[in-house]
Amino acid sequence: MRKLQRFDVMDYVQCEEKRAELARALPKLKRPRRIFLGDKLLFLFENTEIIKAHVLECIGQEKLFSERDLLRQIEVFNPLIADSGELRCTMVILNNIDWEREERVQLWQDLASHIYLILSDGRKVFAEVPQIPVANRHPCSMRVLKFVCDHHYPVKIGSNYSADCEYNREEELSKAQQKALQEDLNIMEGPLSAASSEREINIYGVE
Repeated sequence: MRKLQRFDVMDYVQCEEKRAELARALPKLKRPRRIFLGDKLLFLFENTEIIKAHVLECIGQEKLFSERDLLRQIEVFNPLIADSGELRCTMVILNNIDWEREERVQLWQDLASHIYLILSDGRKVFAEVPQIPVANRHPCSMRVLKFVCDHHYPVKIGSNYSADCEYNREEELSKAQQKALQEDLNIMEGPLSAASSEREINIYGVE
Protein backbone atom coordinates (compact mmCIF):
# COMPACT_ATOMS: atom_id res chain seq x y z
CA MET A 1 0.00 0.00 0.00
CA ARG A 2 1.13 3.53 -0.68
CA LYS A 3 0.78 6.56 1.55
CA LEU A 4 -1.46 9.47 0.59
CA GLN A 5 0.09 12.33 -1.35
CA ARG A 6 -1.09 15.85 -2.07
CA PHE A 7 -2.66 14.90 -5.41
CA ASP A 8 -4.95 12.44 -3.60
CA VAL A 9 -6.88 15.14 -1.76
CA MET A 10 -9.05 18.03 -2.90
CA ASP A 11 -10.81 20.96 -1.31
CA TYR A 12 -14.36 20.72 0.01
CA VAL A 13 -15.96 22.07 -3.20
CA GLN A 14 -14.44 19.26 -5.23
CA CYS A 15 -15.25 16.77 -2.44
CA GLU A 16 -18.93 17.60 -2.77
CA GLU A 17 -18.75 16.63 -6.43
CA LYS A 18 -17.19 13.25 -5.50
CA ARG A 19 -19.52 12.43 -2.58
CA ALA A 20 -21.95 10.27 -4.56
CA GLU A 21 -19.14 8.37 -6.23
CA LEU A 22 -17.52 7.63 -2.87
CA ALA A 23 -20.81 6.52 -1.36
CA ARG A 24 -21.15 3.90 -4.10
CA ALA A 25 -17.57 2.61 -3.95
CA LEU A 26 -16.87 2.47 -0.20
CA PRO A 27 -19.21 -0.33 0.94
CA LYS A 28 -17.67 -2.78 -1.52
CA LEU A 29 -14.18 -1.93 -0.25
CA LYS A 30 -15.06 -2.02 3.44
CA ARG A 31 -17.24 -5.14 3.60
CA PRO A 32 -14.56 -7.87 3.21
CA ARG A 33 -12.16 -5.91 5.41
CA ARG A 34 -14.58 -5.84 8.35
CA ILE A 35 -13.71 -8.98 10.32
CA PHE A 36 -15.31 -10.30 13.49
CA LEU A 37 -13.71 -12.48 16.15
CA GLY A 38 -16.67 -13.94 17.98
CA ASP A 39 -19.24 -11.37 19.06
CA LYS A 40 -16.89 -9.27 21.19
CA LEU A 41 -14.24 -8.01 18.76
CA LEU A 42 -14.40 -6.32 15.37
CA PHE A 43 -11.35 -5.57 13.21
CA LEU A 44 -11.61 -2.85 10.55
CA PHE A 45 -8.75 -3.32 8.09
CA GLU A 46 -7.84 -0.22 6.11
CA ASN A 47 -6.18 0.38 2.76
CA THR A 48 -5.15 3.47 0.83
CA GLU A 49 -8.51 3.96 -0.90
CA ILE A 50 -10.50 3.62 2.32
CA ILE A 51 -8.28 6.11 4.16
CA LYS A 52 -8.46 8.48 1.19
CA ALA A 53 -12.24 8.35 1.42
CA HIS A 54 -12.06 9.13 5.17
CA VAL A 55 -9.86 12.15 4.42
CA LEU A 56 -12.19 13.46 1.73
CA GLU A 57 -15.16 12.98 4.03
CA CYS A 58 -13.46 15.06 6.76
CA ILE A 59 -12.55 17.76 4.25
CA GLY A 60 -16.14 17.92 3.04
CA GLN A 61 -17.70 17.96 6.50
CA GLU A 62 -15.32 20.59 7.86
CA LYS A 63 -15.30 22.57 4.60
CA LEU A 64 -11.51 22.65 4.47
CA PHE A 65 -9.96 24.70 1.72
CA SER A 66 -6.51 26.00 2.68
CA GLU A 67 -3.37 24.18 1.64
CA ARG A 68 -2.29 23.94 5.27
CA ASP A 69 -5.52 22.20 6.29
CA LEU A 70 -5.36 19.75 3.40
CA LEU A 71 -1.76 18.80 4.17
CA ARG A 72 -2.70 18.40 7.83
CA GLN A 73 -5.31 15.80 6.90
CA ILE A 74 -2.68 13.78 5.06
CA GLU A 75 -0.36 14.02 8.08
CA VAL A 76 -3.07 12.81 10.47
CA PHE A 77 -4.39 9.91 8.41
CA ASN A 78 -1.25 8.56 6.71
CA PRO A 79 -0.12 6.58 9.80
CA LEU A 80 -3.27 4.47 9.45
CA ILE A 81 -2.00 3.16 6.10
CA ALA A 82 0.23 0.12 6.42
CA ASP A 83 3.84 0.09 5.28
CA SER A 84 5.09 -2.46 2.77
CA GLY A 85 4.52 -6.05 3.96
CA GLU A 86 2.14 -4.93 6.73
CA LEU A 87 -1.57 -4.83 7.45
CA ARG A 88 -3.16 -2.32 9.80
CA CYS A 89 -6.60 -2.36 11.33
CA THR A 90 -8.66 -0.72 14.03
CA MET A 91 -9.78 -3.10 16.79
CA VAL A 92 -13.22 -2.34 18.19
CA ILE A 93 -14.26 -3.91 21.50
CA LEU A 94 -17.98 -4.36 20.92
CA ASN A 95 -18.78 -4.84 24.61
CA ASN A 96 -16.67 -1.89 25.70
CA ILE A 97 -18.44 -0.49 28.78
CA ASP A 98 -15.86 -1.71 31.28
CA TRP A 99 -12.96 -1.09 28.91
CA GLU A 100 -13.65 2.64 28.73
CA ARG A 101 -12.46 3.29 32.28
CA GLU A 102 -8.98 4.74 32.58
CA GLU A 103 -7.83 1.95 34.89
CA ARG A 104 -8.62 -0.63 32.18
CA VAL A 105 -6.07 0.75 29.73
CA GLN A 106 -3.43 -1.79 30.74
CA LEU A 107 -5.94 -4.60 30.36
CA TRP A 108 -6.78 -3.34 26.87
CA GLN A 109 -3.10 -3.33 25.96
CA ASP A 110 -2.78 -6.88 27.27
CA LEU A 111 -5.67 -7.99 25.08
CA ALA A 112 -4.23 -6.27 22.01
CA SER A 113 -0.90 -8.03 22.48
CA HIS A 114 -2.68 -11.41 22.29
CA ILE A 115 -4.34 -10.81 18.91
CA TYR A 116 -2.74 -12.74 16.08
CA LEU A 117 -3.05 -13.72 12.43
CA ILE A 118 -2.26 -17.13 10.96
CA LEU A 119 -0.60 -16.56 7.59
CA SER A 120 -0.78 -18.61 4.42
CA ASP A 121 2.62 -20.15 5.19
CA GLY A 122 1.41 -21.32 8.63
CA ARG A 123 3.21 -18.68 10.68
CA LYS A 124 1.47 -16.94 13.58
CA VAL A 125 2.15 -13.20 13.80
CA PHE A 126 1.02 -11.16 16.80
CA ALA A 127 -0.28 -7.61 16.64
CA GLU A 128 1.85 -4.63 17.47
CA VAL A 129 0.28 -1.43 18.79
CA PRO A 130 1.65 1.72 17.15
CA GLN A 131 0.86 4.92 19.04
CA ILE A 132 -1.68 6.44 16.66
CA PRO A 133 -4.54 8.72 17.80
CA VAL A 134 -7.90 7.90 16.24
CA ALA A 135 -10.10 10.97 15.88
CA ASN A 136 -13.52 10.99 17.54
CA ARG A 137 -13.09 7.56 19.16
CA HIS A 138 -12.63 6.80 22.85
CA PRO A 139 -8.97 5.75 23.33
CA CYS A 140 -9.94 2.56 25.17
CA SER A 141 -12.65 1.37 22.80
CA MET A 142 -10.74 1.59 19.53
CA ARG A 143 -7.06 1.11 18.69
CA VAL A 144 -4.91 0.61 15.63
CA LEU A 145 -3.06 -2.71 15.35
CA LYS A 146 -0.20 -3.57 13.01
CA PHE A 147 0.68 -7.02 11.65
CA VAL A 148 3.96 -7.69 9.85
CA CYS A 149 3.01 -10.26 7.22
CA ASP A 150 5.92 -10.00 4.77
CA HIS A 151 4.82 -11.84 1.62
CA HIS A 152 2.01 -13.99 3.02
CA TYR A 153 -1.67 -13.16 3.46
CA PRO A 154 -3.71 -14.08 6.56
CA VAL A 155 -6.06 -17.08 6.57
CA LYS A 156 -7.16 -16.97 10.22
CA ILE A 157 -7.48 -14.45 13.04
CA GLY A 158 -7.44 -15.26 16.71
CA SER A 159 -6.72 -14.32 20.29
CA ASN A 160 -4.99 -16.36 22.99
CA TYR A 161 -6.05 -13.96 25.75
CA SER A 162 -6.50 -16.42 28.61
CA ALA A 163 -7.67 -13.92 31.24
CA ASP A 164 -11.18 -13.95 29.74
CA CYS A 165 -12.48 -16.95 27.78
CA GLU A 166 -14.83 -14.70 25.79
CA TYR A 167 -11.79 -13.25 24.02
CA ASN A 168 -9.93 -16.55 23.61
CA ARG A 169 -10.84 -17.95 20.20
CA GLU A 170 -9.72 -18.40 16.60
CA GLU A 171 -11.69 -18.12 13.36
CA GLU A 172 -10.93 -18.77 9.70
CA LEU A 173 -11.22 -15.80 7.37
CA SER A 174 -13.71 -16.07 4.54
CA LYS A 175 -12.49 -16.41 0.98
CA ALA A 176 -13.52 -12.81 0.27
CA GLN A 177 -11.66 -11.56 3.36
CA GLN A 178 -8.50 -13.44 2.45
CA LYS A 179 -8.63 -12.11 -1.10
CA ALA A 180 -9.12 -8.51 0.05
CA LEU A 181 -6.17 -8.62 2.46
CA GLN A 182 -4.09 -10.42 -0.13
CA GLU A 183 -4.77 -7.57 -2.55
CA ASP A 184 -3.78 -5.04 0.11
CA LEU A 185 -0.45 -6.81 0.49
CA ASN A 186 -0.03 -6.84 -3.30
CA ILE A 187 0.48 -10.61 -3.29
CA MET A 188 -0.36 -12.92 -6.15
CA GLU A 189 -0.36 -16.50 -4.91
CA GLY A 190 -2.33 -19.73 -5.32
CA PRO A 191 -5.98 -20.51 -4.56
CA LEU A 192 -7.39 -19.38 -1.26
CA SER A 193 -8.68 -21.80 1.34
CA ALA A 194 -12.32 -22.59 2.09
CA ALA A 195 -14.35 -19.81 3.63
CA SER A 196 -16.35 -19.35 6.73
CA SER A 197 -19.52 -17.30 6.48
CA GLU A 198 -19.38 -13.52 6.84
CA ARG A 199 -21.40 -11.53 9.33
CA GLU A 200 -22.33 -7.91 9.11
CA ILE A 201 -23.05 -5.16 11.59
CA ASN A 202 -23.36 -1.41 11.28
CA ILE A 203 -21.26 0.15 14.04
CA TYR A 204 -19.99 3.71 14.39
CA GLY A 205 -21.36 4.39 10.90
CA VAL A 206 -19.16 1.78 9.21
CA GLU A 207 -20.65 0.58 5.94
